[in-house]
Parts: sequence; C-alpha cells; structure tokens
Amino acid sequence: MRCLHDALDSRVLLTDGSLARRLRQQDLDVDRDLWGAEDCLELLNLTCAGLVRDLHEAYLRAGADVLRTHTLDASPLSLDAIGLADHAFYLNHAAAQIASEAVDAVPGRGRRRFVLGLVRDQGWDTTPKEIERAVSLQVEGLLSGGVDGIVLDITPGVGRAPMFLNGAARARATVGARAPIFLQGGVDGTAFSDHARALADGVIFYRPGAPSRGRWLRRAIDEEGISLLGGGDTPEDTAELDRLLRLEAEDSLRPLNAALRARLGTVEESEPPSSLIRPDPLLAELS
Repeated sequence: MRCLHDALDSRVLLTDGSLARRLRQQDLDVDRDLWGAEDCLELLNLTCAGLVRDLHEAYLRAGADVLRTHTLDASPLSLDAIGLADHAFYLNHAAAQIASEAVDAVPGRGRRRFVLGLVRDQGWDTTPKEIERAVSLQVEGLLSGGVDGIVLDITPGVGRAPMFLNGAARARATVGARAPIFLQGGVDGTAFSDHARALADGVIFYRPGAPSRGRWLRRAIDEEGISLLGGGDTPEDTAELDRLLRLEAEDSLRPLNAALRARLGTVEESEPPSSLIRPDPLLAELS
C-alpha cells in the first residue's frame, strides 16, 4: 500500500480538481447514463467508467498527488432518495477501482500518487445508528475497491463525527484493511473534539486551491497549516497550482507542512527528511 498517512504527515499535497463540473460539461444521456436521475453524477462510475477515469488521468498528468473518489453523493442514504440505495456498495467500489486504475496508468516519474475515498456528511435527518450503518457500507465499497485512505468530510463541532468514525472503523475491520481513516477539517478555526480526534488516524486540513498569484499559498502553508490543497476546477488550474507548490518547496516539489516544521524547529536549523514524493527530474527541469 502506498504510504498516504506518512505523506500527509509531512508534505502539503495537491488533489485533483472538480470532477462534477467537468462531468456536467459532457454530452450525457440522462436516461442511459444517469438512469433518469439527472443530479446523481456518481452513477457515471457505473455507466461511464471510462469517462470518469479519463478525467482522473487528466488531473494526474497536470500534477495532482491525490485523487478523491467521485463519491460525494454515493451514500446509501442519499441514493435512497432516488430508489438506488441497493447500488451503493457497487457504486463506491467502482469509483475506488476507477481512481486506483488511473493512478496505476499514469506514470508518476518517481512520484507516489494516492487515492482518497471520499465520504461527505450531507446532513441526513435520521438516527445515529442508520448513519453509522450507511457510512460502514460506503466505506466497505471504497476499501474493497483499493483506496489508500478514507477521508470523512464532516463539519467539526456538530457532534456527528463519532458515528462516521465508528462506521468507517467497522468497515475497515470487516474488509480487513489497514488504510487510514481521516477527518477533514477546514481552516476556519473550528476544531473536532478530542474524542473524535482520538478515534481518527489523523486530521487533514484542506483548502480549496485557486491558481492566482500572490502570497496566499505561503500564508496557507505557514498560518493556516494546510496539508491538502484542492486542485481548482480544471486540469489547467491543477497544473498552475502544481507549479506554485513547487516554488514554495524545499525540494522543488512539495513544501513541508506546518506540523512537520513545528516538530523540526526552523527549516534552516534542521535537515528536512527525504521526500516521500521523490523529486521528479522532468518537473525540476521545468521549474
């Protein structure tokens, strides 16, 4: 298994960009490709796997380190609203397989790439037991499809994290996997409880990326403490963010994150560890 936990623990990594926006630009047949459910683009993991994989690969070629599975609305609780809850496991499994195959297909040129299985809290109004059961089924599908880790996108401070974490942990035990389970925190200062943090394998501090000039990226790294940067909307955005990250990096590839800097002391006084994403000679030439 690729060492996603170690990579996020030390570097600021770059994700892919928006799949949903790109998919909506495609010439889709609602009845054939979306089974009549116009707003459920996650069904394309089953009906248009090649299209989803092509978009994943485009972001990898642009420089993304991390692919997030196309599973924002792939919970059985969300799918139940359109009568497709029974397809939840297969949909998540397929999404994980597609992203994993894309990572294996696009040469990393010495860099390690990762797949994060994405589970988002959509605010379902149901019992904690039902939420835990739904999360467990979704995570089972993602893990069996080959993701390197699970990220639970939950608003901190609302008390829902433990049921998500318990469901994910149950799925991991059922599948017999070792992939880490992360909480995703924003950079607005809202924190998860100590109990929730103890149940998770770590917290990913995520910030959407914007391919604009200025010192926002250095502030995001040093002051906001991000560990994962969103890849923008298009592969072109991702390519520009890849370039900006490399300009901020000690090894011309990816900068150390604030947590590691704090453990090391000042970068000037400490020897940075070897990059878990080995420098890409081709990218170095382009810097």
